[in-house]
Amino acid sequence: MADNMVTLRNVTKKYGKYNALTNINISLERGKIYGLIGKNGAGKTTMMRIIAGLSFLSGGEAEVNAKKIGTLIEAPSLNMNMTAKQNIKFYRMLTGEEDDTTDEDILTMVGLEDTGKRKVKDFSLGMRQRLGIAIALLGKPDFIMLDEPVNGLDPVGVVEIRKMIKKLNEDMGTTILISSHNLAELDKTATDFIIVDKGNIKKIVNQSQLDKEAAGNLEEYFLSVIGS
Repeated sequence: MADNMVTLRNVTKKYGKYNALTNINISLERGKIYGLIGKNGAGKTTMMRIIAGLSFLSGGEAEVNAKKIGTLIEAPSLNMNMTAKQNIKFYRMLTGEEDDTTDEDILTMVGLEDTGKRKVKDFSLGMRQRLGIAIALLGKPDFIMLDEPVNGLDPVGVVEIRKMIKKLNEDMGTTILISSHNLAELDKTATDFIIVDKGNIKKIVNQSQLDKEAAGNLEEYFLSVIGS
């Protein structure tokens, strides 16, 4: 039996009469990188919020076997009048962790080691995104969820974050769930792909299946799966 990090059984989420998710059944295996693909409003962020315990279920069951979860869901919640290092310290202390020896390493990992006394309010969108990812890495989580992690990053930043994600997975065995509109980037990063539309899972494929079925035409393949 596979070692599952997350198992969703018949998960449904309603907002009034609107079904954000309908009878979702899925298992995320430990040690993989999952790409979550779908249009705006498809249910990607709702699924992440349910897994993280940030949203109540309307029906079904969510089982999470992670010791610690790191999340960047929607826009990062940052203290704008603090520096990057002060933000890291603040969120680390919220978790009850007093050891500050990894703070610099985390900032270096996301390319913010040289920001010094510069406050977050003066950061670019990409820099704030990097800091949000850094906060998600606090405490060495064994499961990380990143919602549009390369949003606002320049091409160099996109490559750096991709390398960081793959290194976390390969060196530490971290299981990662990434939501992104950047299909080409996900194709270079993920081991498995979950395609969602209108609150339903349309298809789950691994990298080799995607290569065979999409034949390099990711956007057309995606549209064919969701029926648009």
